[in-house]
Amino acid sequence: MIATLTSKPIPQVKTTYMNINPDLATQWLEGNVRNRRIDPKHVDILAQDMEAGKWRMTHQGIAFSDQGILVDGQHRLWAILQSGCTIRMAVSFGISVDSVDAIDGMKARTVVDRMRLNGLFGLDGVSPNHTATLREMIRGLGDGKRLAYYKEVVLMDQHINAVQFATAHVATKTKGIAVGYVRAVIARAWYSVDHDELAQFCRVLSTGVSETPWDSTIIKLRNQLMVMGSTRNRTLQKEVYGKVERVLTAWLNGENPRRIYPITVEQFMLPEEVID
Repeated sequence: MIATLTSKPIPQVKTTYMNINPDLATQWLEGNVRNRRIDPKHVDILAQDMEAGKWRMTHQGIAFSDQGILVDGQHRLWAILQSGCTIRMAVSFGISVDSVDAIDGMKARTVVDRMRLNGLFGLDGVSPNHTATLREMIRGLGDGKRLAYYKEVVLMDQHINAVQFATAHVATKTKGIAVGYVRAVIARAWYSVDHDELAQFCRVLSTGVSETPWDSTIIKLRNQLMVMGSTRNRTLQKEVYGKVERVLTAWLNGENPRRIYPITVEQFMLPEEVID
């Protein structure tokens, strides 16, 4: 027996591509009466893409219900307002009300997913450890705001060797050590420190096994990091970052400080930060 559909008629959804300028975005947002809370950081990232000419047209865009209510795309519209750009994207009309809760209900692609799919970083692509290291390496002792995706791709391509080195050599599962703001110091130092020395520093930090008489400072740092564990507190992250830089600098100079204070001035400059 062949089953037949007896549910509601399939809605007639119409999708077209339109150039959306700030005036039109404003008009559509005025009718935005039922939507999720705005995420300003996400709007800022989208606006950065638009301002840089990096926005790419896909099948995703703006959607209205069969009652004329905006049901998808409010962050894109706010980004058009913020950037002042006119953006061409898909606009769909006639989404049924009972389908609204399915919008964006699937698994979103992370930055790592997107970098793996773009094919720029080989078959293995990048991992969350790579992206965390890159972000911490770029902001260093600063705070910085979240990077737009296209900027992360450019920076990852530029610093991939340093990031891979840090990720590979600080790969221990010991808490508080294999974290982005610790690996970031190693990635920065990759540009100016002998790689064999840097690898030795990483081994001692990761294993806790001394290889030279000067390694006691690294062990001391390791013990402190293990006690602190990982943290999302930016003040503590900068403190740890500063301590790792302090110890690495002292170790390279053959020094063995009694106490470990975090440095306040960057010790390992990236190539683009060096002023001739």
